[in-house]
Amino acid sequence: MDAVANYGILSLLPVTAVIVTAIITKRALEPLVIGTLIGFLILDGPNFVFSYLDSLYLELGESAYFIIIFGLFGIFIKLLEVSNAISGFTRLGLRFATNKKKTGILAWAMGIVLFLDNYFSILGAGVASRTIADENRMSREMFAFAINMVACATCILVPLSLWGVFMGSQIEALGMLPGNGIDAVVKSVPFMFYAWISLLFVLLYQLRIIKPFGPMKLAEERAEKTGAVMPDALLDSPDEEEKPVTSVWNFLVPMVLLIGITLYTQELTYGLLVGIAAALIMYIPQKLLKFGEAFDSIWTGFQEMFVVTAIVISAFVLQNANDALGLAPYVIDLVSPLINASFLPLIAFIVLLALGFVTGSFWGMAAVCFPIMVPLADSLGASMYLTIGAVIAGAAAGSTTCFYGDSVTLTCGLAKIKNIDYARTALPMILPVIIVTAAAYLIAGILL
Repeated sequence: MDAVANYGILSLLPVTAVIVTAIITKRALEPLVIGTLIGFLILDGPNFVFSYLDSLYLELGESAYFIIIFGLFGIFIKLLEVSNAISGFTRLGLRFATNKKKTGILAWAMGIVLFLDNYFSILGAGVASRTIADENRMSREMFAFAINMVACATCILVPLSLWGVFMGSQIEALGMLPGNGIDAVVKSVPFMFYAWISLLFVLLYQLRIIKPFGPMKLAEERAEKTGAVMPDALLDSPDEEEKPVTSVWNFLVPMVLLIGITLYTQELTYGLLVGIAAALIMYIPQKLLKFGEAFDSIWTGFQEMFVVTAIVISAFVLQNANDALGLAPYVIDLVSPLINASFLPLIAFIVLLALGFVTGSFWGMAAVCFPIMVPLADSLGASMYLTIGAVIAGAAAGSTTCFYGDSVTLTCGLAKIKNIDYARTALPMILPVIIVTAAAYLIAGILL
């Protein structure tokens, strides 16, 4: 008997526990562990602890990439911070970004330019503009919302991104469309409505054509009136020693090398290693960092990303439990009676959004749904490229809304806020984007 028949509605319990516990505790890691333990309790009864540990050991081995990549992120950022290397770029950026609106435009534009990968976009736009945002009294909550939304939108609109390559491979494996998978992704780009609408809404929010509302409005008012850009609970960090402004090249050279090597090798790890090496070679002779201080920064930077890494690995363990419980097939079976040619794009978007939000697995859910949605589009006579665009857009929507997913977690780590702060402030701001996107898929599904 398959997993859906065995567990049915019980497959919803772990993710429900995660969401409810996160709201109550205002934390991310502990709710993930609790939800996962509930999942394995359903699966294996009294032996649930052993099953959980087996899954954790498996993910620790398979998640080596994330451990390394997040650690390298932390090291690179820490070297920039301790050396004050960002100060020269900040001074240059402040010549343009003289107010909050211009700061928002700068962060928005940089996120688009650094399209290769959502991690890459978050790092580049975040590191380069965080201090500028602070100087112009933009709350860290608004800052995190903007860079994550732009990063997740841009990386699916540019087929050369890692997202584009992955999605293309999934489509090509089906063998149902002419040409290669990337061709199908390119033809689907106009129909990735969530990404286009996200970029538009973020810009409108930054220009204050649409004013922030709800908890985000309160966060922005706090930053504007008091200068406290961080959430109240995080304001007790000691004041840092004022350091002299350094040359803009101390930021640009490591960052340009990071970007160039990443583009050339198509591997972010190599870019980060070269960027870190360049920083050490430049900063130590200039005495921006002492030799011992530089290597202390390496350890501290890696250590500061531990919680980020732990959250992501815990989300993967939760995904294992969800897969064993048959969560994705159960949700798809629930909505399948509603599917017809006109509603298929809308349902594909909503299903991918919902699965991405509750599982934190965006590529994984796309891999599950492509073999279902694309053949359905073919059999029902629905637009194939509209449906593909809806699936990919739904995965991106999941990555912007899942507050314990890797994209949001990395963003919060860079912004130095808690995941629940992102959920509390950003999710209400994303809701209009989702509503407009859903309406667009409904209309397009009827007309095309």
